[in-house]
Amino acid sequence: MNNALAKRIKQAADYYGYEGIIEPGMIQLIEEEGFSAGNYDDDVGVNTQGVGQTEDNIGQNFFTETYPKYMARSASRVKGFAEMPEDLQGAILSGVYRGDIPKGSDTARLLSEGEYAAAAEEYLNHAEYERRKEANPKDGVVRRMDRNAAVMRKYGKSK
Repeated sequence: MNNALAKRIKQAADYYGYEGIIEPGMIQLIEEEGFSAGNYDDDVGVNTQGVGQTEDNIGQNFFTETYPKYMARSASRVKGFAEMPEDLQGAILSGVYRGDIPKGSDTARLLSEGEYAAAAEEYLNHAEYERRKEANPKDGVVRRMDRNAAVMRKYGKSK
């Protein structure tokens, strides 16, 4: 872990008064989303706070409220989530957290069926991803979704 990420994790933990175990998914989300103690508008104008928290998550403790909620959502959307390899869980959590794997989506269904390569392709069949990639292939959302899809693809059809 690099020093900048370690600093962001410490800032977030201190801000929320969290002294528990820092799980891999927490680290991943803090790395991808960053951390801000104050409110700001993200790159598309959405009011955001903390670890990329928007809407109903603003004002929640990331570690004890938001993160557990999204782990539960990931597990409810993708059958077998808890038994999956850590990096695959992280890719799914990242997609659920950002809103790219909605409830009942084909991506969630394919992941649940162990069709990971097909899930990766479906995951990238996404209007925002395509728009951002065309405008700037190095966009942060594009890189994040490409990483998540690569992890899904890595597991092919095997469970």
